[in-house]
Amino acid sequence: MKMYKVIFFSVSLFLLAVSCSKEEPISYEPYETDLPDNPTDQAIYDLRQEYQTKIIYRYDRRYVSTSAFAVPPRYDLVLPYIENVLRKLFIAPYDRQKTDFMREHMPIEMIMFGTSINYVEGGESNFSASGLAYGLSRVIITGVNAYDLNNPSWLRGQYATLHHEFAHVLDKIYGRPTGFDNVSKGLYAGGTAYGAFSQAEARSRGFWRNYGMLNESEDFATWIDGIVTTPKEEVLQIVSANNYLSQKYQLVYNFYLEKGIDLHELQAYLQNILDNLED
Repeated sequence: MKMYKVIFFSVSLFLLAVSCSKEEPISYEPYETDLPDNPTDQAIYDLRQEYQTKIIYRYDRRYVSTSAFAVPPRYDLVLPYIENVLRKLFIAPYDRQKTDFMREHMPIEMIMFGTSINYVEGGESNFSASGLAYGLSRVIITGVNAYDLNNPSWLRGQYATLHHEFAHVLDKIYGRPTGFDNVSKGLYAGGTAYGAFSQAEARSRGFWRNYGMLNESEDFATWIDGIVTTPKEEVLQIVSANNYLSQKYQLVYNFYLEKGIDLHELQAYLQNILDNLED
């Protein structure tokens, strides 16, 4: 894949819309800053010290396309989002299975926006993105201003997006499982054509959902967000439908398991947190 900056966009599907792009990696540099003097900046500082990742919440136009707009996150929601979403629903599920897993794999930057990133052409809104991944360097988080621990749909959508985008990070580090790209070879839709396929049609071709038909990278990532939001018994029932699905499931599941992460255990842990999370 050429390393020109390419952005893949998604529309709202199931519990989330996800979109990813590629760019030259951001080199890691020692983080120099004044000592934090408020709880929010302290939480950001602590994450940096623990995971070598920088949380950016102050609005910067450079992080969105010139054809897009987004709203910055409300300052009062940044801290609870870090504590209850990033730490509990994104970082902890991995680290509890394998110590230091996230310290070794966290993106260098995570940029927060209050709304989805809305792309506009000709004065008409065409699509929205609720997540972006730039290689292994940067993940953009959206929807922070809708923060609501009493809204299971929003919470599940947030962690589904985070784990989807993180799948792209792991994809860039390790590559996709050997043989994964060949399972549905010739069955991808490409471009926006995936929207013409129903869930049943997508599944018949070996895709978790039709957005995965965009390309091999999204195919892989949609399997991850699907598994981490679906109980194991239901996943096993779904993949038993045909050989395409069962092959991809085994490849994806084993890819994570070899790195010390059981995706079904991760899903059960997330669901338990979701069921018991209090404001």
